[in-house]
Amino acid sequence: MRPRMSNDQRPTPVLDNPEETRSKLENWLSAQLGDTVSIPSLSVPEGTGMSNITMVFDAQHGGAEAAYVARIEPRGEYLAFPEYDLGIQCRVMEMLAANSDIPVPEIVAKELTGQVLGQPFYIMKKTDGVIPPDMPPYHMDGWLTEEAPDTRRQLWLAGLKRLAQVNTLDISSPAIQSALNACAIPRSLDEQLTYWENYYQWGYQRNGERLPHDVAASTLQWLRDHQPKEQAVALCWGDSRMANVIFSPDKTDVAALLDWEMVALGDPLQDVAWWIYMDELFSHGLDFPPLEGFPGRQESAEAWAQLSGFKTDQLHYYLVFAGLRFALLLGRMSIGMGNEDSINSHFSSCFEVKYLEKILSEKSA
Repeated sequence: MRPRMSNDQRPTPVLDNPEETRSKLENWLSAQLGDTVSIPSLSVPEGTGMSNITMVFDAQHGGAEAAYVARIEPRGEYLAFPEYDLGIQCRVMEMLAANSDIPVPEIVAKELTGQVLGQPFYIMKKTDGVIPPDMPPYHMDGWLTEEAPDTRRQLWLAGLKRLAQVNTLDISSPAIQSALNACAIPRSLDEQLTYWENYYQWGYQRNGERLPHDVAASTLQWLRDHQPKEQAVALCWGDSRMANVIFSPDKTDVAALLDWEMVALGDPLQDVAWWIYMDELFSHGLDFPPLEGFPGRQESAEAWAQLSGFKTDQLHYYLVFAGLRFALLLGRMSIGMGNEDSINSHFSSCFEVKYLEKILSEKSA
């Protein structure tokens, strides 16, 4: 029996009082611009992420109207991450917009003190285009199921091309180096492993009681013991996946890359591994056949390597690393929803076990 995925299965942060938020935002924008700004209504779309609050609204100013998207830093007891620095996302997107042609949403305003809405937030112009659905996964439902295989392939490769752009950005340039130095992000694989080890200690407890995640514990140790001897250092998007890409309205290119909360410096192979792993998890991992047209693992890795110039001989390691991170994140969300008994039986954990066993057998063969 194939599992069914829905938005009810993940704890998307909620906005306590949308009307009060709308009014405060309207007043703040009016003060910022020195003129009246009207926001007739504000909505919080379902299924827009698990680590922040997303708001969509139209704003009227100076006789014109435009659509905007705002992100608010979440608060609560069972958040997805132990620390959430919205300023990092702002700085990275502004850095990319100013120093590259990598498409990111245009940030038009930000308030990072929390004095206006109680939590930091930033506002972006709404980017026209289409996004592959997250829940249910795009292999199961949504507009991609109606596209021709050639179109799916073109979109997949367009995403990989933009991913390679991120990974080949010159991080030694003064402007980019300065922006990244202002961001408290991991700067090596070792630092990332330490982060996820600490994440496991932080996130897996309820009412002071430790909640073991057997798959995560063994996989973390495997990753520690098998770190690649050669590691490139580049900008890594972090949450690099199809569902974080806005494709152009004509479905020929990428309009914007979204969600930079997992940005890091490290071997960029981790980005293409995450891209591949997340696709395989939400198809094969759910016993659901992938849509025709999407290139497989090997072809995707080779396409990215050709575009970026990086090697892929350690892809197996970073696929395991991808599985570890997502299993930990979903386990944490299960705890937040009161489903801690399912931590070790969740589909992501089961898929990770199969992944690790397969990779270990491949490497020993």
